[in-house]
Parts: sequence; structure tokens; C-alpha cells
Amino acid sequence: MPPAGDCKKKRRELCAAVYVHVPFCARKCRYCDFYSLPLPPPGARRGAGRYLDALAAELDARAADLRTPLDSIFVGGGTPTVLPAATLGSLAALLRPLAGPATEWTVEANPGTLTAAKAARLAAAGVNRVSLGAQSFEAGELRTLGRLHRPADIARAAALVRAAGIDNIGLDLIYGIPGQTQESWRATLARALALRPAHLSCYCLSYELHTPLAADRRAGRVAEMPEARQEACYRLAIALADEAGLEHYEISNFALPGRRCRHNLACWHNEPYLGLGPAAASFLGGRRRTNRADLDAYASAALAGRAAPATAERLTGLAAAAETAMLALRLIDGLDRATFAARHGMDVTEAFPHSIRRHVETGSLVLTATRLRIAGEYLFLADAVLADIVAEGRR
Repeated sequence: MPPAGDCKKKRRELCAAVYVHVPFCARKCRYCDFYSLPLPPPGARRGAGRYLDALAAELDARAADLRTPLDSIFVGGGTPTVLPAATLGSLAALLRPLAGPATEWTVEANPGTLTAAKAARLAAAGVNRVSLGAQSFEAGELRTLGRLHRPADIARAAALVRAAGIDNIGLDLIYGIPGQTQESWRATLARALALRPAHLSCYCLSYELHTPLAADRRAGRVAEMPEARQEACYRLAIALADEAGLEHYEISNFALPGRRCRHNLACWHNEPYLGLGPAAASFLGGRRRTNRADLDAYASAALAGRAAPATAERLTGLAAAAETAMLALRLIDGLDRATFAARHGMDVTEAFPHSIRRHVETGSLVLTATRLRIAGEYLFLADAVLADIVAEGRR
């Protein structure tokens, strides 16, 4: 069992955010490098039942480290909605004691695996936010990504969620897909926004090592979208989201007023959160810890009363300050200098004088008396700015 207090800051602050990783999918998408396995048949010795038992054991071992009711619960994967309705209901019942009336409780859903029965189970347990992995409304683009759902499934899934009584719906989209055009991306955005989502995430396709799509690119079977076209897609998303009344609050994320994703905000504000399940990451007591991506090892340890095998890193000094700055600068509002100074004992300009001076001079960073933020016209290239700050923090 992890040592008592591992989930606390020096002020003995308890975790108010929990992430649960469901490591099952109907089939692996061609671009995905998240840990997932095919869902075993019902009754399999190493199937969903054993996973739930292990999850319950891990949660019991960490319960004293949580401040309940939690501010946020986020169930991701994998594909949580690939679980049968009864199993999904059992998972929700396990987490329900952590939630209160004000908890934001999100479950990720694949439009092709969500049913009315599953939506009803989630709503009955108290889930109040569903994030739909739409990715595209173009059938050919979905096939390129290896998605199992069809464009029509997205609207159907949104309708099922609303019929169950959940009105806080997020949609995830991807641009930069091989073969995608500015026109097809505009059409995807239009169809997504017509569903009136409370939240929209628009991510540029990443060719992760060891994925089939990355192998296709190396072999010349697909070509990466040129950077200039990627940026044009990004700018179009910002414009159309704004027209639909969605606030651009993070580099890739947009939300109606009051609907920003609380779990993601906890991560970007570098606040403590607990990850449960194989491959789940935590930020506890100033230490980043990631459970090994191995369901069998995870379950064996948890059911034996041991901590799951994991990798861990504790950042201190400038390295810890750089991580705080890097995460906060993803937000459109940027970094609050007073909050940073209270946390790290110095102003951000003292911590990273070279990076900040250079990027302020080029116009990519905007420095005021109270805040530091990335200039709007440089958001698409933000990774270069953030990498410089992280590198300076690790010297």
C-alpha cells in the first residue's frame, strides 16, 4: 500500500480529482497509443470482472487520501462504453460514493458503443458529463483513423445522452488526418457545432511511435498534412467555435461559459489528482506516478493488497516550476504570476529569464504586471515556447 499522505501537498491538501482508466476497447484505433486491450468475453478469468475487483481494491487503499465529495471524476480509456451495460453500471456504482451534487463526473464514450441502456445506467449513477470521441464526420476519414463508428452514430449517441438526462456533452475532433481537406474539416466542424456541444476539443493528429498510422507514414502509404494547412484548420476551428459561443480557454479546447472541463483544469493548474487503473497517471505529493500498462500485473498487485507496479518521478526546484509554467501556459488566460510566486518562491521571470525575455522580444509571449500568456497568433506554435521553458528549468 502506498504510504499514507502520498496524495497530499505539504499543506496536507487532499486530492479532489480522480481519473479512472478503463483498459478495454472493441478494437485499437490506428493512431492510438493509449493502453487498451480487446474486451474479453464475459466470465473470462482476466476480464472486466477482475479489473473491477482490482479497481475496488486500489480505490479502497487510497480512499483516505481523497477529499470527498470530489470536484471531478473522469473515466477514460480505452473505451469505457465498450463494457456491457451491467458492468458499466457496476463501475459507476463503485465510484458513486466519491461524488456529490457539485461533482463534475465525466465518462468518455465511443459513439458506436453507446446504447440507451448504458446512457441510462450512467445517468442513474450520477454521471453528468459525457465526452464523445467523434473525431470526424467524414466516413473516409474515420476509416483512415481506424474508428469503428459511422458519422451518423455521433448524432445518435448525443441524442441518447440527452434523453438520459445528461446535457453536458463534449465532442472530440481531429484535424490533420491524411486526405482531409479544408472543406471536409469545415463540414466536420459545422456538423459538430450543430449538435450544440457544451465542450469541443480539436486536436491535431499525432503520429505516435509503434502505431499502424505511423508505420503507414514511414512506408509512404499516407502523407502528413503540411503544417501550413494544419494551422489553417486550427484557425478555422477557433473562428467557428467562437461563432457558436464557445470560449477558447485552452490551446485545443473550447467551452460554453461555465462548462470548462474541471478534470483538465486540475491538470493544467498542476493540482493533485489520483489515477486509478493500469496505465493511469497521478500527481500526488509533488510526485508524478504512472501505473504500469499491464492489466494482469495491476490486478495481481491490487488484489494482493500491494501498490500497483509503477514508474515515478519527483520534480523539485526549477524543474517543478517549469512544469507548473508549461501547463499553465496552455491556458488562454496564461499563468498568474502571484500564484506562481506563492507556489515556487520566485516570480516566473526570475525562474526562466532567458526563455521569457527571448519570447517576449519575438512577440510569442505577452508579459503583464499580473500574468504571462502565449500570444494568440502563436498558439499553434506554442510547443516551441513551452519546450524552451522546460529546457531552461532542467539545466
